[in-house]
Formats: sequence, C-alpha cells, structure tokens
Amino acid sequence: MKVPLELSFRDVPHSEEIKQMVREKAAKLDEFCDHLNSCRVAVEKTQKHQDTGNPYRVRLDMTIAPGHEIAVRRETLRR
Repeated sequence: MKVPLELSFRDVPHSEEIKQMVREKAAKLDEFCDHLNSCRVAVEKTQKHQDTGNPYRVRLDMTIAPGHEIAVRRETLRR
C-alpha cells in the first residue's frame, strides 16, 4: 500500500487484538492486490436497540489504481 492503513473505532473500546487482526487482514489484501493504494477500516457499534447477536459493524474503503474505489460493509443480519 502506498498510504498506511487507517483504522478507526466509533463507540467501541480500542483493543490491541482487534488492531492486530485488522493489520494482518490488510496485509493479506495488499499481497493479493498489488494495485492497492489505500485502505480505511472503521469498526463501529450498531444501533443501541439491538440486544442480540454481534453489535458491531465493520466498514472497509479501499482505493485501487488507477483511481477506482471499493467500499464494503459487514453487519449483523436481523431475523
């Protein structure tokens, strides 16, 4: 990656384990795609009224040469 990984936490306690896991996954992405320019990861707490399941959402924004952008969001599905 040309730009260092940007990692942010929103309403979530910072955890060194989570930071390390995100760094490892980003390094794998960088190995897989040699055109990866930047990667931004946001770990967020979902809406407060959710009482079961995984209360977190992860957003991933990547910039890939030449000027393409990919955005991915992973959150809990409600049943």
